[in-house]
Amino acid sequence: MSETRNLVRELLTEIAETVDTLLQLTDDDLDAGCSHGCANEGGIRRLLIHNAEHDRMHAATISAARADNRRFQESELARLTRDLLRERVELVGLLLGPGDDLLGLTARGDDWDIRKQVEHVLYYERDSMRVVREEQALPA
Repeated sequence: MSETRNLVRELLTEIAETVDTLLQLTDDDLDAGCSHGCANEGGIRRLLIHNAEHDRMHAATISAARADNRRFQESELARLTRDLLRERVELVGLLLGPGDDLLGLTARGDDWDIRKQVEHVLYYERDSMRVVREEQALPA
């Protein structure tokens, strides 16, 4: 596995672990103190604000390094993968907050509840990537 692929997987794994931690908190917990230096003498809210800004700052630096070295992201596959990640983050973000009762909600005129919508997305992603792996002789 390439070093870049390892870093991508580590970033994705770590954000999943971070979300697992945050799902154990409530909005009231945001005002709790936090001793981590990145909280800048504030609470969990300030730490999370810092962490989001920290990612933005380093993403901008990485983008600048690529631009300065004329290594623009020209790959169509890279762009499609980035788009897929953005859409998945949006979908995950819509599930955050209210609790499991959210999963039974339906949109007006729709027969599928939120749980069914997510199961559908997961099924077809798994199935479509299985086909790609099989047809391209890629490892699972």
